[in-house]
Amino acid sequence: MTRPVTTARPAMAALILLLGALLLAGCSGGGQTAPRASGEKTLHAGSTTHFSAETMDPASEWDSWYLIYYGIVETLFRVGDDLTPEPWLAAGAERVDDRTWKVTLNDGIEFSNGEAVDAAAVKAAWERTLERNPRGMETLPCEGLAAEGNTLTIRTREAVPSLENALCDPLLCVYYVGDDVDYARETPGTGPYMMREFEAESHIVMGPNEHYWRGTPKLSEVRLTCFSDDNAITMAMQNGEIDAVAMPSASTLATLARDGDGDYRVSRKTTSRADFICMNMTHPVIQNAAVRTAVAYCIDRDGYADVVCQGNATPSWGVYSRTLPFGGTEGLRVTVDRCDVAAAARVLEEAGITDTDGDGVRELDGAPVELDLYTCTSYERFVQIADDLQSRLAQAGIRLRIVPTDYFLEDKGTWAEDDPDMTLDSSAMAPTGDPAYFARTHFVTGASANYGGYSNGEVDALVARLDETFDEDERNGIARRIAQVVLNDNPCVFFSNPDATVLSTSAVSGLDVAPSEYYFVTVDTDVA
Repeated sequence: MTRPVTTARPAMAALILLLGALLLAGCSGGGQTAPRASGEKTLHAGSTTHFSAETMDPASEWDSWYLIYYGIVETLFRVGDDLTPEPWLAAGAERVDDRTWKVTLNDGIEFSNGEAVDAAAVKAAWERTLERNPRGMETLPCEGLAAEGNTLTIRTREAVPSLENALCDPLLCVYYVGDDVDYARETPGTGPYMMREFEAESHIVMGPNEHYWRGTPKLSEVRLTCFSDDNAITMAMQNGEIDAVAMPSASTLATLARDGDGDYRVSRKTTSRADFICMNMTHPVIQNAAVRTAVAYCIDRDGYADVVCQGNATPSWGVYSRTLPFGGTEGLRVTVDRCDVAAAARVLEEAGITDTDGDGVRELDGAPVELDLYTCTSYERFVQIADDLQSRLAQAGIRLRIVPTDYFLEDKGTWAEDDPDMTLDSSAMAPTGDPAYFARTHFVTGASANYGGYSNGEVDALVARLDETFDEDERNGIARRIAQVVLNDNPCVFFSNPDATVLSTSAVSGLDVAPSEYYFVTVDTDVA
């Protein structure tokens, strides 16, 4: 996942990217719209963030998420619009005991290469993924798999109350395993479309899967292009080069709504996603609780939601989105409940972090309090909040250095190499409806996505208890207790819950936002 750091300041980087976009209309030369043959239906969609798969291998890093979003792979269960699991490739699942489940597959399903999908095929795919991906055992703590016909028996290491939710996770997608497969380039799946052309983090061209089991795909070709910046993707939409934008920025939405004369269709849903700052708890200055609290006080959450996101987000003062049964702040002791630079300065002063030499920057243990914030410029809103935070922290006596990048620090290797004090990030907190999902991967000591090195024994124990509790109300209560500890510790500051949005021309149908954010291209996607 390591990529070269963008060293230019955001304004200059945006100018460079825009000039490139005028020539290419997308990143890595993938932005040119292919001619459409007579009678063919082609969808060309763009995104600055959501079409960036590095490989076609579902077992690699987070690429399974991209592949399910593209419509190439599927899972045994699927997340419904109410964030509950529904059978998909599976006809159903039966809990034999706390650690044993039997899953029955639907009959007659084939991979895109024509090979049959049975329990043995699922077993082979999962065993390969669990072996290669560090998130595997967090998602499914598997002790053993047994396959007989269309029945898959799953034996887990401990009780998994949310197993059906876990079976919705893209990491547990089903794909063909064979000696002749080049997984990085092309992996046969069960989705409505299959790869024809692929360039990592640039674009993918797909054609219909003739073996698809839930109807006939309506499109002859699907082209998904990663665009370099919001200006480029806005112009491409205005010029008719693309038909849709996945997760457009607030400025793109506003511009197209103003200029579109009603020709655009917008699908918008509130999801479990949160924008947040992740702290590097291994750095001494970040380990100081007063510094973390001061950062939290200097985030203008209302301004971010109302101005930066132009009303397409909700301020967050807790951990989980209030749309979730275990989310919001009711019953929690909120440690920071406003944007208040004076309060930030007071917290620092009371902790003995003062400006002894009068240069405007406070000192901690004899050294100036200087922090760096890594900010992915693909998210326009992050560039703006970083600049605002820099100004407010300066008023409180903390010097913030913004480090713009063209990537997210979303693996331990990249995080270790860059070694940031803080990063701006965005993540779906409960895409399958499971309250343990994010806590298990981000808050538990040593977890796969706990890049900042946070560790709290109480949180670890609560997550372990959550993972063995079957009662839904009790699970929600435990999740809220975890949220309170995290609020007290501030290893992450969750400041906003942005809406998920898809914008398309009026000719496009069946291209809707899924609350899980797992699905984009489906068998129902069509272009008139």
